[in-house]
Amino acid sequence: MTSVLPKKHDPLFTLFPPQLSANTAGHGFAHDRLALDEAGRDYVLYLAIPFCRVRCHACPYFNELLSPRDPLDKEERYVSALLEDLRQWASYTRFRTGRLRAIYLGGGTGSIFSTANIKRIVDTIFALFPVAHDYELTLEGNAHDYNKTKLDFVADSQVTRVSLGVQSFDPYILKTIGSPHAADESTRVISELGARGFHNVQLDMMYNLPGQDRETWQRDLNRLDALNISHFTIYLYRIHQNSPQHRFIQIGKVPAILPKESENVRQMYDDVIDAAASMGFQNYMFDYFAKPGYQSEYNNWSLRNASSESLGVGPGAYGYINNHRYATGRNVENYIAAVHRGEHVITGVSEPVSLQAQKERFIINLLQYFVVDLAHYRSAFGTDLTADFASEIEVMSKRGLATLDEEKLTLTLLGKEWHRQRVAYQRTNSGINRELSRNGAPPS
Repeated sequence: MTSVLPKKHDPLFTLFPPQLSANTAGHGFAHDRLALDEAGRDYVLYLAIPFCRVRCHACPYFNELLSPRDPLDKEERYVSALLEDLRQWASYTRFRTGRLRAIYLGGGTGSIFSTANIKRIVDTIFALFPVAHDYELTLEGNAHDYNKTKLDFVADSQVTRVSLGVQSFDPYILKTIGSPHAADESTRVISELGARGFHNVQLDMMYNLPGQDRETWQRDLNRLDALNISHFTIYLYRIHQNSPQHRFIQIGKVPAILPKESENVRQMYDDVIDAAASMGFQNYMFDYFAKPGYQSEYNNWSLRNASSESLGVGPGAYGYINNHRYATGRNVENYIAAVHRGEHVITGVSEPVSLQAQKERFIINLLQYFVVDLAHYRSAFGTDLTADFASEIEVMSKRGLATLDEEKLTLTLLGKEWHRQRVAYQRTNSGINRELSRNGAPPS
């Protein structure tokens, strides 16, 4: 049995999600292709809040800067359009009769809006959609946004989970990457939420940051151990071509990061695996760590349920409905104008995902949890995994990537590294970085 890592893009399964092409049908695509008048399924809702106060130096993601003074009244105009758009989506049979399992208010910076406007959005969702009794609602954002009013609201609202983009607790590193919050702000927010009885807090952390060595990274991990959080996610810091950080590194203003294949970076990854286990966190997905009972339900419903769908609303959102993947337009002003015309802004669409591709999508998603349960696959498609993918399983077994028994297909340590690199390759080369694992938002 081989122990050599295959090429990260070795196509044992079709890379998912499929590429999008320009939507030439315009507004009609939603009505003609998404079967909006059919009975609904379980689904999740991703609500885009595409604004930030500042743009972090290496950030490649779509957002618009929103000044606290807001002279163009962007916040109020956007929220009004968003609520109008939600009312339109909620009017369709597909979303009135399905069950809304999980909600993610992301960005940009989900917490950037006033408390009153976040409340308007949350109240509208619960008034219009059939939210499951065991729902999860994540508010993503930045600790800098949490004043007393917002803390009080979150602790006593339908929000069940808060996600904070911490990145690091080191003040120098935060300044180097252009983060908008101070090192102690996250600790303050976690403590104040805890004092209000709210403990389901998720943190985003980054490694291989400019100026970060293993000792600094281990200090960050030690800080995690002292906090009462339920979940954290790690991201490998990336420098994108022509970003401000790329230019800063070129002129020597910011230290270069280490190559991602270097031994030190691999050791940083090993450090977090060891630290998480010692702190009582389960590494239940690639780069995702949760205390027992606190796995991301948004991820679970998006990835582990073959029939669930994803409704993406707002500029820069992605969705997956009726076996079509779609992307919304990224221009905020165009979005506001289109909503007022009664139109859905869908700019990128895929062809219908074939049954074979649906099966491969399901496997790829489950492999992010390291295991494909054979009974689970059979219940989803009515066929046997070992028959549908006999040759692929044989290749994975021969290469030492997975083991197969009577109940499941399980990635080996080598297989985990292969699949992790493969997903990273997919993100880099398919132009879909924003929809994959950004602040806990999974692929649609």
